[in-house]
Amino acid sequence: MENKNIKSSVSFFNKERICLLIIILATLLSYIQVTHYEFIHWDDNAQITQNQHVKNLNIQNIKYNLQHERYTSLTLTIFSLIYNFWGENPVPYHWINLLFHLFNIILVYMLMRKLSKNTIVIILVTLLFALHPMRVESVAWISEFKDLLFSFFSFISFHIYIKYLHQKKVGYIILTLLFIFLASLSKIQGLIIPFSLILFDYIYNRKLSLWTLTEKIIMFLYIFLSFNLKYLLILTITLFIVYIFFRNKKVKNRVSKKTIIITIITLALIILVYTLYQIIKFRTHLWHDADVSQNAFSIPERFLLAGYALWFYLSKCIFPFSLNAVHLYPLHETTGNLPINYHVTLIILAAVLIISIWLIVKRKKVRPLLFFGWFFFIFNISIVLHIIPIEGRLVVADRYSYLAYFGLFVALGELVTAYFKPFLKKYATPAFFVLLIILSSATYIRCMVWKNTKTLFTDVINKNPAVPFAYLNLATVYIEQQKIDSAMYCYSQSIKFDSLEPTVYFNRAYAYDMLGNNQEAIQDFLNVLKYDKHNIYNAVVYTSLGESYRKIGNDSLALYYYNLSIKTDSLLSMAYNNRGTFFLNKNMLSLANADFQKSIELDKYNASALNNFGWVLVLQGKFRYAIQYFNRSLASNPSNAYAYNNRGYAEFMLGDKTAALSDYNKALSINPRLIQAYMNRGWLWASIQNFKDAIDDFSQVLSMDMNNQLALNNRAHAWFSLKDYTKAFDDFNMNISLHPNSALVWQNMAWYHTELKNYDRAIKEFEKSLLLDSSLVNSYINLGWIWHQKKNYKMAEKYYKKAISIFPQSGDTWYFLAELYRENKNITDACDAYQKALSYGYRKANEALTQYCK
Repeated sequence: MENKNIKSSVSFFNKERICLLIIILATLLSYIQVTHYEFIHWDDNAQITQNQHVKNLNIQNIKYNLQHERYTSLTLTIFSLIYNFWGENPVPYHWINLLFHLFNIILVYMLMRKLSKNTIVIILVTLLFALHPMRVESVAWISEFKDLLFSFFSFISFHIYIKYLHQKKVGYIILTLLFIFLASLSKIQGLIIPFSLILFDYIYNRKLSLWTLTEKIIMFLYIFLSFNLKYLLILTITLFIVYIFFRNKKVKNRVSKKTIIITIITLALIILVYTLYQIIKFRTHLWHDADVSQNAFSIPERFLLAGYALWFYLSKCIFPFSLNAVHLYPLHETTGNLPINYHVTLIILAAVLIISIWLIVKRKKVRPLLFFGWFFFIFNISIVLHIIPIEGRLVVADRYSYLAYFGLFVALGELVTAYFKPFLKKYATPAFFVLLIILSSATYIRCMVWKNTKTLFTDVINKNPAVPFAYLNLATVYIEQQKIDSAMYCYSQSIKFDSLEPTVYFNRAYAYDMLGNNQEAIQDFLNVLKYDKHNIYNAVVYTSLGESYRKIGNDSLALYYYNLSIKTDSLLSMAYNNRGTFFLNKNMLSLANADFQKSIELDKYNASALNNFGWVLVLQGKFRYAIQYFNRSLASNPSNAYAYNNRGYAEFMLGDKTAALSDYNKALSINPRLIQAYMNRGWLWASIQNFKDAIDDFSQVLSMDMNNQLALNNRAHAWFSLKDYTKAFDDFNMNISLHPNSALVWQNMAWYHTELKNYDRAIKEFEKSLLLDSSLVNSYINLGWIWHQKKNYKMAEKYYKKAISIFPQSGDTWYFLAELYRENKNITDACDAYQKALSYGYRKANEALTQYCK
């Protein structure tokens, strides 16, 4: 029994599998660093962190993505699932990318075992697929999970199709179609996978015929028409009728098989042509329109682009050095032509065409895998060769090669074994390890570029300084670091190279907003609407315009744009949060409450909305409940200084001053210019009699806002508590000079003179405060108290009753009035007033009732 186990173990760990394990381990070690990398401000934000249709996982958003982002809808749904559990934590996204790359390596290895019996070819293809540096972009960049996912389903479909070729069971062809469909929902290149299956027919000696071609066209049509039930139904009914008709014995005997196939092909082509006509007619935007994008090129120029792209992918496969994430479309020269290097690469296009024709003619004599690999590459790279206009701003990209390079690796494997067979017999193992080390090192080094937005686009600019959106994305880094001047420089550089790009104006508007330049921000938001031909930004721009108009006090326009944003996109969490902030500032708590809750419903990780809703709860006195929302806000965004500050205030109100102090300190460590946190911490210091630290915090506020009325007042009170009456007077007096029409500053100066028993001056100042605001209850109470001290009971009674007429629930005022009545021997009225004071929570009145009102 023991010997059998040993034999089984040896069989399992054969050379191929040991090499596979080494490759997987080397891949893991080369890529493990990326699991600690950040989101890249280049598609990661648009697809995940700022995508409201991803941030909330529900049927409504899944349907939206199926309708508007059909060919990445499955990818977006998986992003949504990850976001639902981990929010804006990039680590799980990077792990998913890495795991799927490992899955694909295993699938490639298993596929190669079915395609070749040559161990060297199998291992070489697996190694190249795993660790070629051109893989890095797809693995290290979260947004390119779609490459990995689409390839994953494609490889599975190849495995199943091979089973179909062996067993001819209809179930396998249906499963193949299902996985190709899933591939197409992951990335648009999945649409052409049916045609790659022809190559498997060739490898497995299935006769290439009209029927095999028809089979692939039908598969393509089913995938392409999958979301149009009308066309799908027409296709199915047509095929069913043809099947029934030609299954009839009489028809079958009279009509040849060739006629049947030609009929099916004709019908399929009619449906295909009609479908393409509908696409052109209704402009369904599989790719962006060429006439409004940077890829507006004539048909001859597109062949030049194709030649350039083929040269890039073929050369980088052999020499993957000096890689750059950005290769912009070429600009036309003053003559109207493309640069000369694009004309030269037309030779490459011609060479590729000649090689392809030669392989087809000599297909019976060339190595089958060489033929397979070459045409697998051509089929799968064809969709990004620009013969058909494609979206975006890049003429070539490393990521486009992820699946297509499998074909080139297979072809290379065949060529290597054909021409280096003697060498490989002697040195296969050392050659494997040398290549493993070279590729692992190159991949590891290339991964470092993708650490964050700054490292990536600094590398891009170092290699090509004329990339406008590289400066734009670098600017976002400087904005996060509060380096506004550096960000503004980057925006100007971006506009210098491309003045029609709406995104740069969109981002610069936020920079102006941070600087308080609201008019400039508004103008840039309007520029976005002007240059955004596809209305991508409309909803976000409208709510941002609302914010800018709110800040300059134009409430009517602010509310108009908030509402327009929600009308444009009713699922935009940000829009409800912004409108809720507007209502909160207007003290319209019920409306603010509703908007914040809706914002959180749409995006449960919206840190700003969670914080704002928590503050509404604070204003309602629900401090413990509010803390729960501040905690959620901080879980979503640990750098949210406002949430720390607000949680600190709630903790302070609950009497937990230690926790409050910790949160105020944390808020200020994140944002050293957060005025409200200094104010709150100053109040906390004052509450524990630490007036020196309180003064320091209020002084810090005044260093940032020298006209801050509240900070001057609080510092004056702190000076007074330290018995430094001169400095206290200076602060109270400064407030009066800065805010002479503020009733509160006069009231505070009056308090100062009251405490120093300078009653005559205090009376004048309290009366001044009432002249400015006749509703100030405290001024009436204090005037009553001063006249009471001066034994002028008539004036005292007058002011006490005035205070009560404004605020009848003032227990202390009723108590003072009761004391006044008692001193005047009016015990009956005194007892009634004591009773009123007690009913409004003034407990000291109970002693007076016991003592004087038996």
